[in-house]
Amino acid sequence: MPPASFSSLPLEITILITTHLAQHDLAQCVRVCHYWFTFFTPSLWRTVKADDRFSGEEMTALVARNAHFIRDLELVNPQIAKVLATLKTEREGGEGGGLHSLVVSFERVRRGPLPRLELLPEQEQEQAGVETRVQSSASSQRQQIEECGNAQLLGKLMRANQGLKFVSADETCFRNNDGTDAFQLFIGCCPTTSLERLELRFRNRPSPLSPVADSSTSFNDLGDTHKELFASAPGIPLFGPFKVLKELLISGGNFHIAPQRLAFLGRCASLERLLLDNIGRIPMASLSAALRMSCPHLSILEVKGPNNGPDNDLAYLLSSAKNHWREVSLPDMGGFGTEAFTILMASVRTRLEVLKVEGWGDLGGTEFLDILCSAQHLRRLEGPADGKAQENTTELTIWAYLAFRQHTHEKDRSWALGPSLEFLQIWIDDVPRPDIVCQRDGDPLPLDPDVPEEAEDMHPRYDVQRWVYTQLGRLTGLQELILGVKELDNMALLARNVAHLSYDPIALEGSLRHVAPTFIYRSLEFSLESGLELLAEMKELRVLDVKSTAHRIGVAELDWMHVNWPKLKEIKGLMSKREWLGDAEAGLEVMGAVEKWLDSHPHGIGSSFYS
Repeated sequence: MPPASFSSLPLEITILITTHLAQHDLAQCVRVCHYWFTFFTPSLWRTVKADDRFSGEEMTALVARNAHFIRDLELVNPQIAKVLATLKTEREGGEGGGLHSLVVSFERVRRGPLPRLELLPEQEQEQAGVETRVQSSASSQRQQIEECGNAQLLGKLMRANQGLKFVSADETCFRNNDGTDAFQLFIGCCPTTSLERLELRFRNRPSPLSPVADSSTSFNDLGDTHKELFASAPGIPLFGPFKVLKELLISGGNFHIAPQRLAFLGRCASLERLLLDNIGRIPMASLSAALRMSCPHLSILEVKGPNNGPDNDLAYLLSSAKNHWREVSLPDMGGFGTEAFTILMASVRTRLEVLKVEGWGDLGGTEFLDILCSAQHLRRLEGPADGKAQENTTELTIWAYLAFRQHTHEKDRSWALGPSLEFLQIWIDDVPRPDIVCQRDGDPLPLDPDVPEEAEDMHPRYDVQRWVYTQLGRLTGLQELILGVKELDNMALLARNVAHLSYDPIALEGSLRHVAPTFIYRSLEFSLESGLELLAEMKELRVLDVKSTAHRIGVAELDWMHVNWPKLKEIKGLMSKREWLGDAEAGLEVMGAVEKWLDSHPHGIGSSFYS
C-alpha cells in the first residue's frame, strides 16, 4: 500500500484542516511544494490585514495577484485601497468582487504615488493577463485616483463588491481630500441587497469641517426631529432600502452627530439589533427619534461605555422600539430612574428575554421585585461581571423580609419567572439571620431596621427563606444561579488606596464598609434546615455562586446536592470559615469536612459526573 499523503485525503478532510490552520501555518504550507502552493494559497489570502507591511512594490504586486482570493479584508493602508479599487473596478463588469467583510480605518500617512504593479514570474497565465491590463492602465488612471479621497476609493471598492455582508468604517472614511463631509457618498455606496451588519465609528470630538446643527435643537417632539433628520439628505428614492441589514453598531458619538449622517436610518426598515458604544446624550436623542420612526422591527439593544445622562435620556432611547425589546443590555447608568424603568417594564411584561444591567442607578427594591413578578419570558437576568462593579453600583437586589411581608400581608408577590430562565444574577439580602452573632472581623453586626430582632424565634428566619426557595424552585430550567458579591473594579480600589488589601477580603471589607458592600450577612443559608429541599426540581443547575455570603453549606447539603442537582459542576464561594458564628473552632471543623468531601468528588458535585 502506498504511503498516505495530504493529496490523497478526501476533499472535505483537507478543507477541514485548512480552516483550522493559523495564518503563520498557512504561510509555511505554501512553501512546501507546487501542489501545496496551489491548494493553500486561497486560504492564506482569504483573510488579509492590509497595513504598512504592504507598502512596498513587491507586496503590492502580491495583493494584486491574489486579490480574487480575499474574502475578509481589514484595510489600513491607503495605497492598497487604491490598488484594490483599481483592480475591482477593472473586474466590475466581469466576475465581480468577492469580499464578504470589510473593515476600514485609514491611518494618517503621507500620500505617495500609486505603486507600480510588477508581475511575479510564477503566476498563472490567466491571472497574468488580468494584471497586465491593470498595470498598463495604471499610468493613465494614476492622476484620477490621486485626486480621489478615501471615501471615493472606498466607494469604488464597495460598488465592485456587491456581496459584502459586513462593513466597518470610521471617520477617516467619511471625508473628502479637502476635509469636507463625504458620509452620504460612503453610505450611498454600501450594498443594499447583501449587507447584514454595519459599523460606524464616528469621531469622539467635533470637527470644524463636520456638518453641524443648532446645538439648541429640542428633541421633545418625535415628529419634528424626524423631519429635521431626513430633510437635508437623500434617502430611499435615490439609494433604495437596505433589504437585509439586521445589525447596526454606532460608536464615538460623544458629540452631536449631524442629522445628515443619521438620515440613512430611513433606509433600515429591517434593522433588529442596535449597539451603541460611547454615545452622548444629544446624539442619543437624535437616534431615538429616527429609530422609532424608521425601524419597526428593532428588538435588541446593547449600550456600552460610560453614560451619565439623566433618566429621561435613557427613557427616550428605550422608547425607540415600537414593538418592545426582546433583549436589553445597559452599562452602569447613574441616572437610571423611574421614567426609564416604567418604559422598560413594558418590554418586561410582554417579550423581554434577556436583561443585562451593570448598574441600576437610583432604583431600589420595589422596582426590582416588580421585574421578578412580571417577567414571564426571561431567559437571562444579568448584572455586572467580576471586576466591573463600582463603589456606588446598584445591583438588582431583593430585600427578602420586606418582599415576604408584602406577599403575606398586602398582595401576591410571587415571581413570574419560570422554566425558561437559564441564568439569574441577583442579591438576596435582609433575610432574618439570628444565628449570625458578629461580623467576620469580630465587630458587632449593625441592626437592620427593616428586619425584626427576634433572636429567639426561628420562624421568620425559616419562613422567609422557604418563601424565597419556593420562588426559586419554579426555575426548573435554571443553569446558573449567581447570588454572590462581585469583585470591585481594580481602578476603584486603587483610587481609595486599598488595592493591596484585595487578597485579604476581611481587611478590604473593613475599609469599604461604608461605601460599598463586600459581604452579605443576611443571606440565604442553603441549609437543609432552612428548606433546601424546595429546590429539588432544579435539575439543570450547573453553577451556584454564593461568594461573600453567609451560607451554611456543609457535608449534609453537599450530599443532598449530589443527588438532587446531578449536573452541578461547582459552587463558587463554598469554602468558608464562618467567622460570623463567633465560634472559630466550629467553623474550621466544617470547612475541613467540606474540603474532604470535595477531595473525594474531584470531577464535580453532581452525580452525573460519576455515572
